[in-house]
Amino acid sequence: MRAPSRPVACKRRTGWLLRLVLCCLMLGLDAGVTLGQEALTRVSLDEALGLALQQNPTLRAQQFALQSTKASEITAGLRPNPQANFLAEQHPSGSAAIPQYTASFGLPLELGGKRQRRIDAAHAAIQVSGYQVDDVRRQTILQVKTAFAGALIAREQLALAEQNLQTLDATERLQRVRVQKGDLSELELLRIQVQRFTFERDAADASQALAAAKIALRAAAGETHLAPQFELVGELGFPEVPLDGATLRRAALDNRPDLRAAEAERARARADHRLAQANAWWDITPQLEYQRIGPNNTIGFGISLPLRIFDRNQGEIARTQAEIARVDALREATALQVLAAVDTDLAAAATQRERVLRLRDVYLPKATAARDTVDFAYRRGGASLLDFLDAQRSYRETALAHLQALGAYLSAIYQLEADVGRPLPEPERQEKRN
Repeated sequence: MRAPSRPVACKRRTGWLLRLVLCCLMLGLDAGVTLGQEALTRVSLDEALGLALQQNPTLRAQQFALQSTKASEITAGLRPNPQANFLAEQHPSGSAAIPQYTASFGLPLELGGKRQRRIDAAHAAIQVSGYQVDDVRRQTILQVKTAFAGALIAREQLALAEQNLQTLDATERLQRVRVQKGDLSELELLRIQVQRFTFERDAADASQALAAAKIALRAAAGETHLAPQFELVGELGFPEVPLDGATLRRAALDNRPDLRAAEAERARARADHRLAQANAWWDITPQLEYQRIGPNNTIGFGISLPLRIFDRNQGEIARTQAEIARVDALREATALQVLAAVDTDLAAAATQRERVLRLRDVYLPKATAARDTVDFAYRRGGASLLDFLDAQRSYRETALAHLQALGAYLSAIYQLEADVGRPLPEPERQEKRN
């Protein structure tokens, strides 16, 4: 009796093993998905752009709006449904009653090309919605690049403030020893300590700006995909881009999605006007009727059409005609705004570029040399405290001005990219992990 039970027990153990393996595989897949969705703790500009283009809620909402608009093209291409009627009369209630049954079938026929006009109008609406998606994508890229550049600038400002604090602390420790020995008055030590507040304020402002820029970057790229305390991966560079006004204006007129959307709005307005004119045509409905009265069968033919004497769609025709004039004016206004934005941001970029170059190549090296020379002399008693503090103040102001000008230049370049609707040519960017 026991021998036959062994295969059954083996099958049971095999079944449990299979279930265990399947459970382990499912847990492994769930763990892989969880790890794949883990928030990033280090992010570069390219990674932030990739996340934003995939997860930005505003961009996703516009993409869903495009899908909704595409669905309207299906509705526009549908033909009218046929009509069917059935009527039963004079059921026997007496000896003289004769049952009568009537069945009719009708198929509306649209005249004036209504169906094709609806398809054209829906296709034009899809074109407008597609360009609107491109425009939101353009704005999202600008938002990410501006926030990332602002975070890099704030990080450099914070590093500058910490460097200045370290230099001042080293000098303060040295002068404290000299005060204890009686070689220096306590007044000079107090002046150095008071100067520390300026650098502490710079560090606090930079830390706040860095936090604000990271918050803006998380909002653009998706909060669930970036850790709250993520680090930036990238180097603050100075992109040399050609600033030719004529080329940039031509590129803006050719590539700006909002301008192309305005042009598509013109096509849609004209398609809507043609549809309104087509809707003024009469539609006819041919009908086929079958009737049975007692034992007799008859077939009849007919036609149904509305008498459009009063309502000939005059209001909609007039409205769409006015809409054509409105979108034409709107397109012209959009083109003027695009060109004005290009000229304004081009002037800002050229100004900030010259400022960065002069600060980087002329004034910042001189301020650095003056600070180092005065610091060396002050530590050995060859310069006064006022000279030391003035050199530190000049270096701080020059270095901050350089970073601020660089940030304004980067913002102007990114704004120019948004103005023309495409990236500006620049040298290869080298990234480093910080």
